[in-house]
Amino acid sequence: MKPSGERSVGKAEALSQIKEAEAKAKKTLEEAIEKQKAIVASARREAVDKLQAAERDMRARREAVLAKERETLAAKRDELLRKGNDEAATIQEKATNRIPKAKIAIKQQLERAFDATTGTNE
Repeated sequence: MKPSGERSVGKAEALSQIKEAEAKAKKTLEEAIEKQKAIVASARREAVDKLQAAERDMRARREAVLAKERETLAAKRDELLRKGNDEAATIQEKATNRIPKAKIAIKQQLERAFDATTGTNE
């Protein structure tokens, strides 16, 4: 024993302690590397999940906007069709109302042409 109260350590024991310390350090380093790998893998999974969630949200928003635009366009189309049908009905009504006058006018022109051809004036 040394005068300071410390035990003297033999060379073999010192080597054994060094090897033990190196083994602990190696184990600690391996555990740290595994923990780092696990953290990186977890972060990657989380990033992929967030990206997929963002893409889902974006698709959902896009579909909502497209659906709203489709509704707006369908409403405009229906309004244009209604106006077109109203105009067609108005034109049809005017044409129907004009048929008797047109018949009379055609009849009068034919009579005049006939009279002019035959030389009779009434």
